[in-house]
Amino acid sequence: MKRIQALAAAAAMSLASSVWADVAVIVNVKNQNTYTGVEQDLIQRIYLGKASQFPDGSKATPYDLGKGDASRQLFVQEVIGKTPSQLHAYWSRRIFSGKQQPPRTVDNAEAMKAAVAADESAIGYIKSTAVDASVAVLFTIED
Repeated sequence: MKRIQALAAAAAMSLASSVWADVAVIVNVKNQNTYTGVEQDLIQRIYLGKASQFPDGSKATPYDLGKGDASRQLFVQEVIGKTPSQLHAYWSRRIFSGKQQPPRTVDNAEAMKAAVAADESAIGYIKSTAVDASVAVLFTIED
């Protein structure tokens, strides 16, 4: 019986690790900030609406994946430091107070890459396995 439980636990852990993959924070390939060492703190501030520029002074326009996306959940927890419901409450208060609007939302990784590739000020995130030559990696969140 203990052997079955151990096998079940091992299977569950391997399944969980395959669901969570590394997440890459991406920018347009023309964005020069990939060389400036952007820190996680700045990415967090951009996504919380507390910063609107990259280190070189250029505009930063954040894009967000839709609710329920596994990459979004990891990004929100690891970079933003909140649960998805806490982030939703945060933006609800900001919108209600008239201060700001949340990041633009896209449906999936392909839409994220297309949005970032089309906008030099864009910043987004996708699974690191989905990165291709159309975008540049700024930061990686390892799971």
